Amino acid sequence: MLALTPAPLQTAGEHALFAELTRWDRGGTVRGAVVASIPVVDGPVERRVSDAVLFVPEGLAVVRIVEVVRQSGVVTATPEGSWTIGPGAGPGEVLQLAGGGSTPLDGLMRAGMDAAVRLRRAGLEPGRIARLTVLVGDLTGLVPADGDLGEGDQVALLEPRSLLLGIARSARYAGVDNPRLWTTADVRAALTALGLPGRGPSVEELNGEGFPYSPYVLRKRELLAPAAMAASPAMGGGSAPAAVPLVDPVAAAAVAAAAIRADEEAAARAAAGLAAAEAAIPVPAPAPAAAGPAPAPHPRTARFTAPAAQSGAPVALVPAPAPAPAAAPVAVAAAPAPAPVAVPAAPPAEAPADETGGLGGLFGDLGADAPPVPEPAPAAAAPVPPGPPIPLVGPRRRSPAARRRLALLAAGAAAAVVAVVAGVVGLTGGDDDAAAAGTSPAVASSAPTAAEPAPPQPGDRSVVGGRGYVLQQVRTEHTCTGNAYGDVADFFESGDCAGLSRSLWSTDVGGRAVVVSVAAVDMGDPAGARALRALTDRDGSGNVSDLLREGVSYPGGPAELSGAEYASTTEGSVVTIVETAWVAPGGTGGAADLDVVAGEGLSLPVPTP
Repeated sequence: MLALTPAPLQTAGEHALFAELTRWDRGGTVRGAVVASIPVVDGPVERRVSDAVLFVPEGLAVVRIVEVVRQSGVVTATPEGSWTIGPGAGPGEVLQLAGGGSTPLDGLMRAGMDAAVRLRRAGLEPGRIARLTVLVGDLTGLVPADGDLGEGDQVALLEPRSLLLGIARSARYAGVDNPRLWTTADVRAALTALGLPGRGPSVEELNGEGFPYSPYVLRKRELLAPAAMAASPAMGGGSAPAAVPLVDPVAAAAVAAAAIRADEEAAARAAAGLAAAEAAIPVPAPAPAAAGPAPAPHPRTARFTAPAAQSGAPVALVPAPAPAPAAAPVAVAAAPAPAPVAVPAAPPAEAPADETGGLGGLFGDLGADAPPVPEPAPAAAAPVPPGPPIPLVGPRRRSPAARRRLALLAAGAAAAVVAVVAGVVGLTGGDDDAAAAGTSPAVASSAPTAAEPAPPQPGDRSVVGGRGYVLQQVRTEHTCTGNAYGDVADFFESGDCAGLSRSLWSTDVGGRAVVVSVAAVDMGDPAGARALRALTDRDGSGNVSDLLREGVSYPGGPAELSGAEYASTTEGSVVTIVETAWVAPGGTGGAADLDVVAGEGLSLPVPTP
């Protein structure tokens, strides 16, 4: 769970919720999602109607964090009318929420509509937006127990199992009729459109939360419509039975109950795993070092480690209920299969074994050094339980180190071929021919081994994502000292880099000129590269100086980067930092267009640092 709090939190409820989400840690171990603190106010008195926005790959939800003051007991939530609180289940006294009111649903509805308007203005199609209310206070229960009020309204208490169930139900509601998952570029563009200050999450952080990688914004109306048509069985995008009988209400109820039970069991398992992990941490002395971030070799990386868990009263975790016995699902599945022939009819399940289409196909190639992929087991073999999901993580461009290795391999192959040819010529009397020509075979074999590609030069052109880029200026140095500012300059004073390559590229978006600054920093080792990138990704930390800052420009270029968008990546020991800005102010285009160009800039060729 990735929790984003770019601005200081204001209420005790916000502090409590984000402290709980931060305790879950990042990544998909507990739940893959992004929760960003983006308050929305309404009316002349600026009353809070929502406090955060939740993104999952299936969709998004607006979140209201409600504090229950001077009351305790069981909250009874209803889709319409006032909510109540009492000592047990059933009607009680009217609930009093901090900030006024007894139900947050009307305000959440307005917040959801506001989010939809903002996203559509930015060219994004949000789909169905769920609404999640998190209750904070001295509460002992919730009615309904699962917090599902229908029509996208979910209620949860501030405890892991209830929160996980509310997020799962919100994802299920938002994912209905959604032909395309939210990608990394979609989420970044959406957070910008919703007003998240700062740079926002990186592509790698979003990829780690389960969002498939894409350098382009795909949640556009003109792209979603073809995706929906391709996913339709009528268009051949899905497999549908030849004849669909009338829906059996009993079977439909069983399917719905199974889906609800799956959400509850998943939430219970995640909450139980979180509780087990916490119970195992504080006992031995070496455990905190193993559970926390590994000590970085660079002396400045200690400033950017994750904060320690907040002290205070422990959060009471609800024990996970015992899993439902397997007899009920088996009975439901076995009842409609009277003929034994239906059991061997599972061979169609072999198809996904080699399925690399869609976004996963971008990363299907594991490289030449990867071990061979075993053949899928035959249908008659015992079923293998599914393993953990593999994140769609792939390099966005080949690093300079990789290009050097490729060039060396090509040079070695060329030298081997020439040596073989020279040997054959020598066996067939080629020495006489060489002597007649005034050269030796050794000299002739060494001539064509120059396979190292020429470094990029001003005037070179490159095409990335269908867009043309022209290299205007390029500089390569062996030191980073004096070529950075802010905290990044202090970083290099503690330990210099092994090489620095900077360049300026020009392109255009919709006829409007854009300048692209690319800096490639070789730190000499992957640990130093990770430390540098963690520093530059933080707001207000400074950066590696672009060439414009040092007075290097080009005809028609700007004097400085103004309102720049940022992207970065780390591959081995090299950190690549890209900043993009409009050459002239005014005109069409916005931050989302510059963000796309910044992502493409990570693939531009750079000289070896």
